[in-house]
Amino acid sequence: MKKIKHIDETNCPVKATMDIIGGKWKPIILYYLKDGIKRFGELQRLIPHITKKMLTQQLRELELDEIIERKSTTKFRQK
Repeated sequence: MKKIKHIDETNCPVKATMDIIGGKWKPIILYYLKDGIKRFGELQRLIPHITKKMLTQQLRELELDEIIERKSTTKFRQK
């Protein structure tokens, strides 16, 4: 019988990657961001089954992990 080698997961780059970008929504979000900048509303339309709260949370986590960068583009309307 062949022995199974135990892998030390503390230094495993695949595990580290999956901890950061794993889950249900992050891979989908990253898929849509791969082609360039998207506004929040665009992502909501592209991923219709994600709630606004969940999209916000996932984007914040990706930003904290320095996977994405948020740029605020506040537009002011003239009266």
